[in-house]
Amino acid sequence: MPAPVLLLASAAAPVVDIDGTIFIQAGIFLLLMAILHPLLFKPWLATRARREHAIDGTLLSATELRVEAERIGVDYDARLADARGRAGAVRSEAVKAAESDRQRRLADTRSAANVEMEELRGRLARESDAARSTLAARVDELAADVATRILGRTP
Repeated sequence: MPAPVLLLASAAAPVVDIDGTIFIQAGIFLLLMAILHPLLFKPWLATRARREHAIDGTLLSATELRVEAERIGVDYDARLADARGRAGAVRSEAVKAAESDRQRRLADTRSAANVEMEELRGRLARESDAARSTLAARVDELAADVATRILGRTP
């Protein structure tokens, strides 16, 4: 059929007729509503409300958990920074103590070295004095011995 014929056919027959059956259709509709409302719509709406309530509760719980996690994270960061500060202070004290101990041992070692140097200088001075006095006493004897060896005669 050509398109103009179809348009004329559809214009001639209305899709919905308003006549005496409208009351029967309205009655069937109201009867179905009365039957389906408690059996279908009410449970479906209740389930939907429970689901929305559960979702809202879960979202609220998740938000609370996120806030708690952020608070715990901030607390953890603060405690970590405090621990790092205390560790730095302990490390600084340990370095100061080690440096102090090193300086004390260095001073003790220098003091011991100075005492030993003074002892060695004293001993060296005593030995050199003893050697001088021994050589001074033997100077004439040694001079005669050297002269004898060099000249080949006795004095």
